[in-house]
Amino acid sequence: MHVALASAAVPVAVPVGRAGRGSRRAAAARSRRGRVASSSSSSSSSSSSSSSTADVDDDDRTSRRVALASLPASAALLSSLLRPTSASADSGDWSSPGLARTDIEPAKYVKSPLGVVYEQINDGDGKPAEPGDVAVFQYVLRRANGYFIYGTIDCGVGCGNGDPAEYTLGPDGNLIAGLDELLTGMRPGEKRRALIPPAAGYVSKGLEPQPPEFGQKRQVEVHASEPLVFEVKLVKTRQRGGKR
Repeated sequence: MHVALASAAVPVAVPVGRAGRGSRRAAAARSRRGRVASSSSSSSSSSSSSSSTADVDDDDRTSRRVALASLPASAALLSSLLRPTSASADSGDWSSPGLARTDIEPAKYVKSPLGVVYEQINDGDGKPAEPGDVAVFQYVLRRANGYFIYGTIDCGVGCGNGDPAEYTLGPDGNLIAGLDELLTGMRPGEKRRALIPPAAGYVSKGLEPQPPEFGQKRQVEVHASEPLVFEVKLVKTRQRGGKR
């Protein structure tokens, strides 16, 4: 006897076991991790952007503070350029010895034809120095910001032994033009402090006065394009080959 088997689509309900529930939990966990990671990334990006903005703002504020702070320092330097009275970190080493006046009278500045601006510290006595005279004088040389370069006075390291310099005034001499002009007309004992512009200073090699040490000479050479401050005291004058 042959039996015919007929197949029919019978819906079968498959019960959900532990494996199915585990798959859903894993998917949910992955979804939560994705949201957390996205939130963390967004927070980190926002924090980084905020930090970067804060850094830029801090830099801008710092730059503005530095710029504003330098203005009064520059003004103070200009006002004390020819009449320093104390040492300052912004205006060089004015604490080194000089030929400054001791009274407190207001300074009176004079501008010469060569552009030399000077202050007469005190009066001298005797005949004024003239072209052709040998000027015997003490001097202190500084950069315009106050930094000491050399002095003939006996003041320790970087200075001479107290012997004055001697140079002929006028066209026959080899002094820098600004110093030659400054000394001409001074009387023995007179002191002046001057700001000598580059055009009246060391415009070529071989001009005097020159400091004795290599490092000091190098300072003069390197800063020849800047104004220089000279403090001078005329000790006496004499004629070449004789006394006066």
